[in-house]
Order: sequence, then structure tokens, then C-alpha cells
Amino acid sequence: MANDTLERPHVFNRGTSSRTLLLLHGTGADEYDLLALGAAIDPAASVLSPRGMYLEAGMNRFFERYPDGTFNEASVDVAANELAGFIVTAIAEYEIDAANIFAVGFSNGGNTAAALLIRHPELLTGAALFGSARPYRQVEPVALAGKSIWLANGDYDSYAPVEASAEWVAQLREFGADAVWLRHSGGHQISAEHVHIIHDALVASTSQSN
Repeated sequence: MANDTLERPHVFNRGTSSRTLLLLHGTGADEYDLLALGAAIDPAASVLSPRGMYLEAGMNRFFERYPDGTFNEASVDVAANELAGFIVTAIAEYEIDAANIFAVGFSNGGNTAAALLIRHPELLTGAALFGSARPYRQVEPVALAGKSIWLANGDYDSYAPVEASAEWVAQLREFGADAVWLRHSGGHQISAEHVHIIHDALVASTSQSN
């Protein structure tokens, strides 16, 4: 895997539980952008927040998209593979529990988290995907049994149409994931209600496993 060192700009903050949240920001943001979101979702977790290394008009992203907004799927794969290498190195460097990494992504970061689930499912226990769409036009079956995935989108999000979101959640369920579709009445944004729902579910799962 490429880029398997920790030279990529990132934040690591150690928490008090065994869970680590992998925070993946949206277009134009950086490794600090989702720290507050991570704290709201699971304040006890460690956080690993890398910066997207592709630049689009000077804005940080994790992968390239074409002028019409469609995804360059070869670039999506490069991003997923490089991020996987980064995670493996971070696991060793920071002594992260490799069996308890949960991704939280918004927009481009959510799409990247979904790509990571598809290409490297062994690295994640699940994901919270905000303002996110399916990262590939065609997705071959992948084993996602036991993984908790929340797709949290607005009904008027032009980046993630309702019909496409419904199809994506159905496909994730076909792959065995415990996929939950959360909808709000807004657009391309994060709903505080959805954050509370995901927080409560993760805290409950932590309590049950202890």
C-alpha cells in the first residue's frame, strides 16, 4: 500500500475507551474539522483524523472528481488504499485496537469511508456516513456482516438523492451490514438529531460489550 507512513498531516487524540473514531472531513476542510463531531458521537473514544491529500482548486479532498461532479473511481481506489496503509501504520504507532475502529465521515470523507468499507472491510467495525453517496457505480458483493453503518442524509441533498440513498442502504443490507438510513428535511448538512441517534447506539453497544 502506498503512503503507509504517518507523514500525512493528522490528529491523534487518545481517549479512555478501546474504540477509535476515524474522522474523514469534507471538501475544503482539514484534520481538525470533525473533532467536535467525533466528541459528540463518542467522547470516550480515541480519534484518528487524517487530512485528505488531493487538492481541488486548493481545497483538501480525499479523491478526485470530474468537472461534472462524478467520481474518478480510480482516484477513489487510490485514496482508499493509501488511507488503509495509513491506518495500519497508525495502529502500530499509537497502539490502537485494530478490531475497534469506527469511521465518521462527512461528504467527501463519508464517500471515502464507504470506499474503505468496500475495499478494506477488515479495518472498520462500521461507519457513520453524513451527506454521503455510494462511491462506485457498481459494487461487487463484499462481506459486511456484523458492521454497523448509518447513512445520514438530507432529503434535499443534491449530492445524495433520496432514491440513490435508498438503493445504497438496501445494497449494504444485502452485503450483511446492519445499515440504518437516517433522513432529515434539510440539504447537504449534518443533523444534530442524527448525531444523537448514532451516539446513543454506539454508547449502548459499548455498554453491552463490557
